[in-house]
Amino acid sequence: MNFENFKDGNHFSIGVELELRILNRFSLTLENEYDYIVENIDEKYKKNLACEFLNSMIEINTPIFRYEKDLLEYLKQIIGKMDKIAKKKSLCLQTSGSYAQENTNVKVNTNKRYEELFEEHQILLQNFSICGTHVHIGFEDFDKALKAYNYSIYYLPLFVALSASSVFFNNINSGIHSYRTKIFDRLPKASIPDYFDSFEDMKNLYDTLYDSKVITSGKDIWWDVRIQPKFKTVEFRVCDAVHDFDRLETIISLLKGICQLSQIKPLEKYPMQILKQNMWSATRYSMDGSMITKDGLKPIREGLNDLNKQLLENNFISKEGFEKNTNIIQKQSISQEMLNVYERTNNLKEVERLGVFE
Repeated sequence: MNFENFKDGNHFSIGVELELRILNRFSLTLENEYDYIVENIDEKYKKNLACEFLNSMIEINTPIFRYEKDLLEYLKQIIGKMDKIAKKKSLCLQTSGSYAQENTNVKVNTNKRYEELFEEHQILLQNFSICGTHVHIGFEDFDKALKAYNYSIYYLPLFVALSASSVFFNNINSGIHSYRTKIFDRLPKASIPDYFDSFEDMKNLYDTLYDSKVITSGKDIWWDVRIQPKFKTVEFRVCDAVHDFDRLETIISLLKGICQLSQIKPLEKYPMQILKQNMWSATRYSMDGSMITKDGLKPIREGLNDLNKQLLENNFISKEGFEKNTNIIQKQSISQEMLNVYERTNNLKEVERLGVFE
């Protein structure tokens, strides 16, 4: 299989894949209107939209940017264009890690790859109405990307906590703040990946999976973080979908910062059981969870604040960026806000409304 040991990439460039739902504007129920949105969008945006597993979903793939503010401005523009189209048919655009109301009117896209995935995974892909945010950070070459890949594995729970927005799923309060993460964990090629020592080690695994017909391409690897030779990026796939642009800016800023730290800091590997336990705490409690560190148990908020300070001390973020990040870190998670809304209203429609783009 073609798994490239790349060079000449765009160092620390950023890009985002953001998955959205298409809903009825009034009932906030799922609507299978992917084709309608794509057919009516301005031609210049078509190449940045893609289908997802369900026909009631649509994915935005941003161009490559250097600065977070430019990427966010692009997202606001394209979502604004899509929303104008949606309103003409009494639709709206919304996102969160999982669909809170009952999963009715669910239709798998007529796409050969998705049909094959559904045939392979059976009940695991039923009611797969979940949305994620994928962040790509560019690298000059594979070796630098591998440093960031390995270094970031320990920090992934911080970003589950920051993005958690999937406590309700299919009319059920799961009690798990990022239930989307646990839905994905059921799949055999998902979840926390292993450390790799070299390009050859990673390529050998990909080749073995490919030769065994377990995967047909690198797209079939759904780890929480993976290297994308095609784009010359490290792709962080661990986040729930985020509708709050300020929160998304912090997520991108901190992920980019981890990648920068990885180039100057030594790698400390953690046992898989510790990595899994830390991930569980983040998925279960989001911003109120804790992580096992070399110095003992530490609240996730404290870990995020420590990371933010490291980035400021190494001049990887500005003072303004540090203060913006601090403000988001101090806030409750989206999932906790969802729980508060449901406790106040006893209405999942009001929970769903939190993620609507206006």
